[in-house]
Amino acid sequence: MSQEAAKEILLKVELDSFTNAIAMDMGQRIVDLARSRNQAIAVEISRLNQSVFLYVEDGLPADKHNWLRRKANVAKYFEESSLAVRHTLEKRAMTLEKPFGLDEKDYIAKGGSIPVFVKNAGLIATITVSGLRDFEDHEIIIEGLKGKYL
Repeated sequence: MSQEAAKEILLKVELDSFTNAIAMDMGQRIVDLARSRNQAIAVEISRLNQSVFLYVEDGLPADKHNWLRRKANVAKYFEESSLAVRHTLEKRAMTLEKPFGLDEKDYIAKGGSIPVFVKNAGLIATITVSGLRDFEDHEIIIEGLKGKYL
């Protein structure tokens, strides 16, 4: 990824409030966008540790839940998008295990998870997509939320 592209990586979503209804709307917007492009994705929006929106397109491998969980763990741990974490690790020639001690069974530095913050409250949720190339997983979240949440 070029330096130019890296500067445009969305680190987080920041909202005035967040509800389960907002999560459902966000998730549906992302799913609708993927369907309009004939892209098969899995989407999960979790509020802290509670899944409030989950969709897995028919035909995707059973391991998509695990990919969603591992990407979201990275976004929660670092409080920035999993794609930004991947870029930083590559730039600094580091891994999740060294120096952070994070096991790849539970964490993966691939794009596709963006943390959601509520102003004056902090980290409240994660939006995670899997099924495309990791940069595309990240981008479809942004494109799905543009105009209403971004």
